[in-house]
Amino acid sequence: MSEVPPLNVSAVDLPCQPTSVQPVDRGFCDVWKVKVTLALERAACRRVLARDRWGGSLKIQVWPIDVHDVNNMRVRSVIVGLVGIVVLAGCYPATPAPPGTGARAWDTPGCGGLPAPTGSVIDVVPAQASQLGTIVRNADAGTTIRFADGTYNVTGDFTRSLLIDSAGITLRGASGDPTKVVIDGAYGIGALVYIQADDATLTDLTLRRATDHLVHSYPATGSTNVERPRLHRLLLVDAGEQFVKVNPNAARTAFVDDGAVTCSELTMTPTGRQNIERSFGCYTGGLDVHSAQDWVVRSNTFDGIYCEDGEIAEHAIHFWNGARGTLVENNLILNSARGIGFGLRETGPGRVYPDDPYPGLYVGHYGGIIRGNVITMSIDQYDTGIELTQARGTIVVHNTVIETGAGATSFTSIDRRYANTSVEIRNNLVRRITTRDGAGGVLSNNVTNVPSIWFVDAAAGDAHLTATAVNAIDDGFVLTPEVSGTDLDGTRFDAGPPDIGADENR
Repeated sequence: MSEVPPLNVSAVDLPCQPTSVQPVDRGFCDVWKVKVTLALERAACRRVLARDRWGGSLKIQVWPIDVHDVNNMRVRSVIVGLVGIVVLAGCYPATPAPPGTGARAWDTPGCGGLPAPTGSVIDVVPAQASQLGTIVRNADAGTTIRFADGTYNVTGDFTRSLLIDSAGITLRGASGDPTKVVIDGAYGIGALVYIQADDATLTDLTLRRATDHLVHSYPATGSTNVERPRLHRLLLVDAGEQFVKVNPNAARTAFVDDGAVTCSELTMTPTGRQNIERSFGCYTGGLDVHSAQDWVVRSNTFDGIYCEDGEIAEHAIHFWNGARGTLVENNLILNSARGIGFGLRETGPGRVYPDDPYPGLYVGHYGGIIRGNVITMSIDQYDTGIELTQARGTIVVHNTVIETGAGATSFTSIDRRYANTSVEIRNNLVRRITTRDGAGGVLSNNVTNVPSIWFVDAAAGDAHLTATAVNAIDDGFVLTPEVSGTDLDGTRFDAGPPDIGADENR
């Protein structure tokens, strides 16, 4: 659960007072669930609890009223209409500032550190680097392994990798600065971290230079799903293949669901590009997630993920092979071969869902929202900003794709392809939108051929609108807050009408 300001609670015209309020969501900022415990002496309180019981407490959904800044975090004041309790909780996501500002992704509003560990803690130092594989494997469920500042050289065979196979294991830097704790594979290990158990958390760490992946998650053979992996406030640098890889088991009967990648940086350096796996073309990418459900990718920076020779790398953010319900919002993607992809091919492996939402159709990605992202490209190796291939029910709104220099001759900003694709694309600022091979859906209130002078600093990735963006300001399609999300500063889009793109100009 992410850091939140203290919860201020008051009761209005209630026969009894709440005794405690606790946030129980894992920190996905859009809507918080709160657990309100009430004294049970009074009959009226018993009746309230009886209306919606949840482990002896009341389960409440909260709705935004207005925005405040508390403890340097953007939060919302909310009212719970069912019982008249006012609760302060939650945070609005924002987009990381461009690299030239000196700010890092984890400095973004809403990207605070996680609470201090409450269970067992094992403290480690760099001299124990060769023992980390054993320490992590032997840790009891719920243990936090806390890393002192320094560089941990982790090389060798699979036994040296940090394999999380017990529930609730956390790997975290002690100082809270992701740049101070470096776990370095030196291209001498396949993957640095494996996740095969529920509720694993990685935070405040740098992972770099793995031959294959920096993080690889998949269920063990014959196991049930892996649930709720969380990667928060990480610096991921130079993977030989995809930085973060997520697969189902070989039988495609168990999957990795409800994950989150937040407030992190994924960067490929010029040296890293010389170590990309080339057996399958330019076989690298940022997040490569197969057949997973209900992931959140929020407030991250992706930079430089491409091959020098022009072979097209995989996407910075890619969910496919029957993935579902993915939320990709408020990310900054710079100079990479491809930005965001939902689906990839016309047909292929997928995932069978119990409700079978589209019987008889191959679907590369079910539903999901891509919103509030800033994609800035100026390199020859760039191909596509947002790719929707056999994506069905997906919503793509309020994104800004800036293509300058060599990037202005790329294939397209947003592409939808193949007959099973049916998507809603609104309120995006781009150079070009393409439709191929029978793809369908709704296109409205998008602006193409957007000039760079509409932005404060297009080349640097500063997508704030200037006063010259007259065809974007107050010209968008009105969406509900639940769909539109927040702009790059973490504020809601205007309702009457909003600006087009990722910035609400104020």
